[in-house]
This record gives sequence, C-alpha cells and structure tokens, in this order.
Amino acid sequence: MWLRDVVDYCEGVTLRVHRAARLPGILAVVALSFWESVYCALHRFIASECDAEGRINAIVRAHLQQLEADKSDSAGARRVAVVTGANGGIGFETAKALGRAGFTTVLACRNAKRARHALQALQAATGADSFVVMELDLASFTSIGQFAADFIRAYGRLDVLVCNAGVAFSHYDTTYDGLESQFGTNYVGHYVLIDRLLDTMKQTGRARITIASSVAAGMVGGIDYTRVTEVWRYSRFVNYGASKLALLVLSNALAERLRGTGVTVNAFHPGLVATGLYRNVLVSTLPGIDDLRRWLWLDQVAGSVTAVYLALAPEMDGRSGGFYAREQPATTHPDALCPDAQKRLLAFTEVLISSNTHAPNVLTSLNAAPE
Repeated sequence: MWLRDVVDYCEGVTLRVHRAARLPGILAVVALSFWESVYCALHRFIASECDAEGRINAIVRAHLQQLEADKSDSAGARRVAVVTGANGGIGFETAKALGRAGFTTVLACRNAKRARHALQALQAATGADSFVVMELDLASFTSIGQFAADFIRAYGRLDVLVCNAGVAFSHYDTTYDGLESQFGTNYVGHYVLIDRLLDTMKQTGRARITIASSVAAGMVGGIDYTRVTEVWRYSRFVNYGASKLALLVLSNALAERLRGTGVTVNAFHPGLVATGLYRNVLVSTLPGIDDLRRWLWLDQVAGSVTAVYLALAPEMDGRSGGFYAREQPATTHPDALCPDAQKRLLAFTEVLISSNTHAPNVLTSLNAAPE
C-alpha cells in the first residue's frame, strides 16, 4: 500500500504545481508518466502489488460472499452488466471478472468479429456461458440508440455499467455525427449511452456506473471547448486529455444528480497499461517499442483491478463521486468537483449533441430536471 500512497502523493504534487505555474501540458505528461513508470517498475517487487490475479479473485470472492448473505428480494435475481470495449485489454479482463461473479455480461463492442473472438476466449477461460455480444459504436448516436433499445428489451435491468471503450491520440477525425472523434467517442458517446440506460438502472436499484478516466485529465487546466468545435485548434494530446477530464467531471456531476436513487458513479485511472490504446503515438511504430512497453508497463490484468474493484467490491456500496487509482482514492482535477464546471460541461454537451443530429430524442433523461 505504501507504494500506491507515495505515487499518488507525488502525482498530486505534480498536478498542483502544474496548475499553479500554468506550465505546458507536455511537462505534466512527462512528469505523470514518470511517476506511473515508477509504480510499474517497483510494484513487481512487492508481492501484494504484483499479484493482480489474486486481488481480482479476492474481490470476486468478497462479492459472492456478500451476495450469499444478502437477504433482500432482489438477491436471487439474475444480475446484468455491460462493459463497453470488452473485446480486449482492460474491458476484456473486467468482463471476465463480472462473468465469474455471476453476471450476465454484455460485451458492447464496435467490432463484432473481435467481440466474438473475445466471447469464445471468455467462455474458455471461465467455463461460463453468461457472456453475450451486442454491437455498439460509441461514435454513432444511431448505434447507441439501437443498442440501448435492444438491451432494455432483452434484459429490463442493469446492475453494472462499465464505460471503458475509447480512442487515444488519433489524428483529427469526426464521429458519424460530426463530433471531434476523441471527445465524441470517449465522452459524448458514453454520455448518451448512460442517458439511455439511466432509467433502467434506477429501476434496478443498487446499480453502479464505473467510468474509465485517466490522470491524463491533469494535463489540461480545464476543457477548452474551442478545441472540440474548431478543427484548426485540434491537438490529439490536449483533446484526449480534455475527453478524460470531461468523463471525470461527468462522473461527479452524475453522482450528485443521482444521490438517493441507488445508482452510484465513480471514475478510475487504470495506470500505464500495455494495450493497443497507444498505437497512434509516433514512437509506437519504432522497432521493439511494443516489447519494451509490455515489459515495463502493467499488463491488462493489472490494469483492470481498479475497474473490477469499483464494479464489485462490497465496500463500494453506496460510495459515489470518487476518483480511484490502484484501488484507492486518488488526487482529482479541481474542475471535477466544481459545480460551475459541471453545469457548463453538461450544457455544452446538450448543445453539441442537438446541433449535430437530426434526431429529436437523442437525450432522454440527463437533460430532464433533477429529481
């Protein structure tokens, strides 16, 4: 635990200095990457830190024990989870843990072929037949709407939603609906998905939303909305950081709005994980970089521990509005806790959505008055 505390403290100091001195974002990236690399390098020498599989097993066992002891009427109901981007990486491992914990786990993926391969791998690894593939493209409002309608019709309840899918550091592109692709896919797509599924989660009760953000949110002082709407101001690194900050702000805004509904919302930073997320970074094309990254950084099992913790751990019951890394609260961006920043983001998002679609019913509940 001491290593986690030291790294989080150093990252917190880095973020505070960066904001106070208004240093260039690239310096924050370098500094945060350094401390993340320190954790990656040292954690393998600490037995309790490097046994990611053991930690996940312990979380799953604790969840099943809590479920067995739960005497409520809903305890025996078949629980349902959705994991976006579950065909690989952190999403795959999170889905595996949810399946082992007894959930009917929906792999919500854009690429159906990869999702089917993941389905077969999950069934082989767990021996469970509780995994289901459903097509979901977060870059398309139409796809999100169709997924939500099909899901609600098929299951009628949702206990855990893990918003994991995303793109990173890509050259300028747009979603099907004309939004800048990183902000549109990572943040707006999940915003609309949550909106469409929220009533179902409220009806289910004791439901959890887990959102994959990142310490990369700290590389931006705040969300520069002109970078989202004006092509000439696009920066693949700054826009990525803005999308992750937006998810962090959304997590806290939802947590406040959903207080008392039984639905909790928390965000997490997975760490430096050797997945395909960094394939658009220039150095990724150099010979041996992938091998070096796999050796130095966390593997996808270790990267998924915090997501599994937030989705399943009994001690997270009723806890909402947090930002976690390495299974414990981490230093968060001040905008995430600022009511004005939350209101501005939600208002901007609704205008962005309404001005980029002809569908009048993209949003169903988030833009309604709080209960």
